[in-house]
Amino acid sequence: MPSNRASSQKTPIERATAEESKELTSRISSSRMFIKFQRSFSRASGLPLVIRPLSTFSMPTQGHAKENPFCSFVSTSRKGCLSCLMSHSDLEQTTLNRTKTHRCFAGLHDSMVPIRTGRKLIAHLQTGQVALESLGTSDFQLVSPVIDKLGLELPPKKLKSAYLTTRVLPKENYLGFLNLLELFADQLGSSANNLRIQKAEKTSNPAAARAVKHIKSNFELPISLSEIAEVAGTSVRHFSKVFKEETGLSFVEYLTRERVEKAKKQIRESSNRISDIAFESGFDSIAQFNRAFKKVAGESPSSYRLSANS
Repeated sequence: MPSNRASSQKTPIERATAEESKELTSRISSSRMFIKFQRSFSRASGLPLVIRPLSTFSMPTQGHAKENPFCSFVSTSRKGCLSCLMSHSDLEQTTLNRTKTHRCFAGLHDSMVPIRTGRKLIAHLQTGQVALESLGTSDFQLVSPVIDKLGLELPPKKLKSAYLTTRVLPKENYLGFLNLLELFADQLGSSANNLRIQKAEKTSNPAAARAVKHIKSNFELPISLSEIAEVAGTSVRHFSKVFKEETGLSFVEYLTRERVEKAKKQIRESSNRISDIAFESGFDSIAQFNRAFKKVAGESPSSYRLSANS
């Protein structure tokens, strides 16, 4: 059951590496913005909400205050846990540019909302363990044969009670919550981009620190790799290696992101023409600016201005 969100992406979505996704997820999950939203979302919906790093073969909602008791019991069985893990992994692989929902053997729904920085997928918001129709004894009887195969060593009455306490939401309400998560995912994508820049700014490596300082002070000017290596006081080859290791970004990637962030601020806070903003941000042409902006922000500069002012 996909959400109402339509994708305008025509270029293939890139996937962050597992290591990159895990690092960004860890930093976002501990941010004040996410913690406050997570608490409010779960309180309003009655559902768990977590950030799932890419290529994670684990149960992210395990131990969450709003975890479905029935799902929690199923995960205690090796076969049950493996079944859930496989379905979540399959769902992750197909959830690239729009929200997708999976219905499990018990009739419960789990959803993943992609978090992207531009065209790069970095993680997913995961929620669910919810029924979209009322559950009764007859529903439990239908899933009992599957439960028996999972080998759950729990009294049937206890399993049935847990199953019947599943959170039930009308489909329209659930879709509304997913739409809310899509808006929040856009904010997290922007936040992740800023976190990557902030990581570069906090480097303790002297060469990388000098380079970052120079870029921030001169982003609107032409800066070549040889020039920035000279500022850093090292060779081009050594600089490229050290800068990527320290910041997680290449020199060109960092410079582009810095310029796009400056442009985004101007687009939000001024009525200057986008063409003027492009050149003031250090881009050589409108075409180059549009390509870079869309790659980092995930939309065109004009579309960004419309959404920022709406």
